[in-house]
Amino acid sequence: MAIHMVAIALVLIVTCLSTVHTQGTFTLENDRFVRDGKPTQLISGSVHYHRIPEPYWRDRLLRVRSMGLNTIELYIPWNYHERYPGEYTWDGMADVFSFIELIQELEMVVLLRVGPYICAEWDFGGLPWWLGSSQIVGGGKMHLRSSDPDYLEHVDRWFDVLLPKVAPYLYQRGGPVVMVQLENEYGFIGDAHDKQYMRHLVKLAKKALGDEIVLFTTDPPPVVEKGSLPDDEIFSVVDFGPGWYNLSDAFGAQSKYNPPGKSPALCSEFYPGWLVHWGEKMANTSAQVLTDSFSDILAYNQGSGSVNFYMAHGGTNFGWTAGNVVSCPHKGRRWPALSLVCVSIKLVDVPYEGAGIALYAEEGAGESYQAHITSYDYDCMVSEAGQYGQPGIGGPNKYEMIRDAVKKHMGSEPPASPPPPTMKAYGQVDLQQSVPLLEALPQLWPGDGIISRRPLPMEEYGQGGGLILYRVKVKAEALQNGAELDVSSTVHDYARIMVEGKVVASLDRNKKAKVSLPVLDTLSSDQDLVTLDILVEGIGRDNSGSKFDLKGLMSQDVYLNGDLLEDWRVFPLELKDTALIPFPTQAGSAPNAEFTPTPTFYRGTFNADASLKSKDGILPDSFLAMPGWSKGVLFLNGFNLGWYWPSAGPQMTMYIPGPMLQDGQNELILLELEASPKEASVTLVETPDFYGPKFKQQHAMMAQEQMHSKVARSGRKPWKLMQDTVSPFGQKQMMQL
Repeated sequence: MAIHMVAIALVLIVTCLSTVHTQGTFTLENDRFVRDGKPTQLISGSVHYHRIPEPYWRDRLLRVRSMGLNTIELYIPWNYHERYPGEYTWDGMADVFSFIELIQELEMVVLLRVGPYICAEWDFGGLPWWLGSSQIVGGGKMHLRSSDPDYLEHVDRWFDVLLPKVAPYLYQRGGPVVMVQLENEYGFIGDAHDKQYMRHLVKLAKKALGDEIVLFTTDPPPVVEKGSLPDDEIFSVVDFGPGWYNLSDAFGAQSKYNPPGKSPALCSEFYPGWLVHWGEKMANTSAQVLTDSFSDILAYNQGSGSVNFYMAHGGTNFGWTAGNVVSCPHKGRRWPALSLVCVSIKLVDVPYEGAGIALYAEEGAGESYQAHITSYDYDCMVSEAGQYGQPGIGGPNKYEMIRDAVKKHMGSEPPASPPPPTMKAYGQVDLQQSVPLLEALPQLWPGDGIISRRPLPMEEYGQGGGLILYRVKVKAEALQNGAELDVSSTVHDYARIMVEGKVVASLDRNKKAKVSLPVLDTLSSDQDLVTLDILVEGIGRDNSGSKFDLKGLMSQDVYLNGDLLEDWRVFPLELKDTALIPFPTQAGSAPNAEFTPTPTFYRGTFNADASLKSKDGILPDSFLAMPGWSKGVLFLNGFNLGWYWPSAGPQMTMYIPGPMLQDGQNELILLELEASPKEASVTLVETPDFYGPKFKQQHAMMAQEQMHSKVARSGRKPWKLMQDTVSPFGQKQMMQL
């Protein structure tokens, strides 16, 4: 028996030893990255675990590795893990350390970006929503991304939890993490840059991770000095897109801020595509310029240049995670033209075909707001659904071109490409059950709401995202001859005004805070008080990280015909549990838009045959086509897939991941906020569609032609035109990465 136990113990010891990775060294020497004593070149791609269903992590990593990449760069969004103060989530799609272990298993190394601010077109740039709540220390008043003690109190607590978890994964301790980035593009904070803050982050990191780990910052070349620290306090690197800069100038700006011999060339964000907002045409950048510029970086400095594609695979902004871009006041001028020039400058002689934003801000609105689409496809090499190239966008296959470029540079064959993912057209789904949101309200928020003398932003009610309904009783006679509603400050972000359950007007962050209500002479003359509801949609916080972007009503002062409204009831609607929605027990024909005057939930089911499963037990992916639908939120088997907005485009289909499907019956729920089509149905198809609506494309093309005409008349390149139009800091604030 004793011999048997010893044998078992020996087997366990051998098994454990076989999984232990050798401790290594990673240093900066002679302007080279040196790994275990040998010069190395980082050919990297960004992949975000928090935008990919967990069962697909290995698949997506294998696909980007098959291009010849040897490194993965990833962010850790603070708000994805500390969703409420002191409460941490590390499982499921938030299990970042399992993702890092998988990268190491696939024999790649990691560039880890720990923030606390990350941008990433992610809600609030990764900062927690609750920093804006007055219920916490400094909430809503602290100076973000600075040495403000209130802000640092929360950062310190977060880093004290996160960084000790990171430490075992450092390359020097047998893990795959070779470098750790602090902050992100801090140079674009402008004149408010705070060296004391950056030094504080360095001190925290070194305390938890030791002195051997390479810490780094990243900034575009013109603002490296403002975004980093000098000499050997931290390694400074740069980011830019294809054709934006002469490489000697870009990497020269990097080397000026690093000690001699310790500035290996690294472009930490090299953009194969671009971000997209609702109302724009989909990004579709030049594959040839991308490939040529990529090859030039690899060949730089005697073939030692390193690069990270942002993104290699983008994924999806599930739930309430997409961010937005907010501009400064523009006094009624056409904000799309500025954005158009801003994007076009980045491609110099090869303009971005998708530029031209179809959203406007009125005189007096104070700012221009643009929300990112739910897809984070990014027009990169591996699509949202793991496909090679861009079947939903078109153009040459960037995956194949980059793979060939790596093969040519390295002189060896990259790993084999996994087979393309299986897609399935599951067919039409009739949404036969429906219930108006107001009828479902007692189940979604039991009771009569939160009593609030004046309305407050959703953060004050402990709500992180979604919708919020403000309800107040008003005199019927105040509405019978038409009325003016004034919410004092532009709503964040869109709102529907309802009287006695019927939509009578709307508010938009890109428009004024006042709205005229129609004559409601149908109200009964014997009615004294009627119900006025304001349903507000929060569609992503500003991801620039430079200011708070609270959601809901922004002023406590709401007036009807000049009279201040008080004694509100507030209903936070984060929609975490769709099982609470009281659909009728018997399916029937769902009403169409003509008979649905208020936002309405729709439900339908479809079957997925278990015989379609892959060897990994996963059903095929699909895309949900939604012709005729306007704007709302989509749920699959209770999981929030995010916002749909086909009436704005360009995203006309929603990605349906196979791991979220189940054998047999599957449930789709739509919360349609505007108007449903005549027939309440949707269709599951095999291919994505980023080409709608047509009138938006036409608008984008016209705007692009106008810009190029202006460039031609000026006799200057777009870069010079941009310099003359907007300050460098304004450029980044408008199109923050």
